[in-house]
Amino acid sequence: MNRHFCLYAILLIVCLVFSFSTVKARIPSSRSSPGASGDREGVDYYKVLLLDDKREAATEAEIKQSFRRLSMQYHPDVAKTAQDRLRYGEINHAYEVLSNRRKRKMYDLRGEAGLEQLKQASAAGERGGGMNPFAHLFGLGSGHSLYGPKQETVLEVDLSVLFTGGVGVVHREKQVVCTRCKGSGDDLTSPILLCQHCQGHGVVEQRLILGPGMYQDIRQVCPHCEGNGKKALRRCPVCRGRKVAPQKVDLKVDIEAGTPENHPIVFEMEADESPDLIPGDFVVRVRSRPHPQFTRMRNDLDLEMSLSISLKEALLGVSREFKNLDGKEMVKLSRPNITPYDTVIKIPGKGMPQLHLPSERGDLYVKMKFMMPSSLSTKQRETFEKCL
Repeated sequence: MNRHFCLYAILLIVCLVFSFSTVKARIPSSRSSPGASGDREGVDYYKVLLLDDKREAATEAEIKQSFRRLSMQYHPDVAKTAQDRLRYGEINHAYEVLSNRRKRKMYDLRGEAGLEQLKQASAAGERGGGMNPFAHLFGLGSGHSLYGPKQETVLEVDLSVLFTGGVGVVHREKQVVCTRCKGSGDDLTSPILLCQHCQGHGVVEQRLILGPGMYQDIRQVCPHCEGNGKKALRRCPVCRGRKVAPQKVDLKVDIEAGTPENHPIVFEMEADESPDLIPGDFVVRVRSRPHPQFTRMRNDLDLEMSLSISLKEALLGVSREFKNLDGKEMVKLSRPNITPYDTVIKIPGKGMPQLHLPSERGDLYVKMKFMMPSSLSTKQRETFEKCL
């Protein structure tokens, strides 16, 4: 009995240690930290790379170009002063953040506090909505730790777009951190009072009983001020205390030629925002609408279509030329022999392109159909009787 009790106590302590880092990471450093961007610790990475006029609009190529120019100018081999060498370190650190899409996204959202959240998530081995099974014991709600939930939607496009490649647009309403209250949920113009439950610390202590004579004191986010340590008398008039507000977003989706059915296209950290969580990924699954002539087969590479021919062509041979799925490529079909009804003719290399390797293509299968005449003249009947 004592052995089992000791094992149980050890297990709880291990779980406590595992979960404490998550609790610590979720405690906001100040009221204004969520949702803000730019200058956090006195250093603005966009200003360091001389991109302050563009900021979030700066492209990856512009960031790389500015970094290369500045790193050559302030390189230690040519630096004349200690201040120049210090500047070189700032340039490298700024590029390390802004050249990484995930780091840049969190920096744009929350500055240094966002980068710290990513660091904590990496240390805990999380990626995109990890779950902590012990989170409910430590004031972490439903078990989501540092990442918000992943979101998915379906984008339907014409089959021809999957054949040639193209661009689709997803229209959505995204929850973003309220810009008015910076994610605090409070009216920043109202009086701010010290939280009486945590005395301004943002955390409260709770004693966890492990067994007779055994206990563990743990810290958790204060449920009254939600870790801020302070509380306003009035709620934010924009988000009404929800901390987030809806924003209409048009998401551009680049679709490669040969994209398979239900293929996921992932937009990192583009799911709904939250002041306390790293945004999860937004996944767009691409599907095709039914086409009046062409059908995509299950292997995603081959195409199937039907071709109507005359009875004469079915008996004496057929030679046709028609447009492929893109409406431009011409496909030639020739069969000199008799063509029974529902005969399938394979045309190699005229199917769907392969994803990431469009020069490799599947095959096109053409199902031959012909219409029987509703009646025959006397002369036609006599001719058929002589021939058959």
